[in-house]
Amino acid sequence: MPPALDGPRGDREASGLGRLARGLALSGGMLLVAVVGMTVASVLGRYLFGVPIPGDYELTELACGIAVFAFFPYCHMTQGNVVVDFFTSRLSPRYRTALDGLHSIAFTAMAGLIAWRLFVGAVRKLEDGETTLFLEIPIHVAYFAALVTAGLLTTVCVQVVHRHLQALRR
Repeated sequence: MPPALDGPRGDREASGLGRLARGLALSGGMLLVAVVGMTVASVLGRYLFGVPIPGDYELTELACGIAVFAFFPYCHMTQGNVVVDFFTSRLSPRYRTALDGLHSIAFTAMAGLIAWRLFVGAVRKLEDGETTLFLEIPIHVAYFAALVTAGLLTTVCVQVVHRHLQALRR
């Protein structure tokens, strides 16, 4: 583990931001479990009784989009992202930390860009009044939910960049 983030994983999760990210990830997981349950019920209803759950596709689409965004902050905070270190594994810990810091800066910029575009999209969907086809669920609700988690991801990214900078100063 790079020196910027050494220490037990629980230290990162003990902060308020860490608890929020963890709670959001658990909520995303529960949302996916609910989607699986609804899908099973809909399929069984369709084949056994000829009555699926109306709008199950719409609910699945919205819930999965929200759940995926809910996982990002916790994943980044706990270094759960996939890293291919074939070329960097032989670098000194200091150079790896510097490289990880550059990566984190780029990831922070991308997270901020995603949050910004989600905000723009949410406002447009709110203004347009766009809804799902069958259940007429307002689309902006999913955008704003994803925006909250993208904002948290951006905040987590800034914290990770700060940790890398602290490690480089040592």
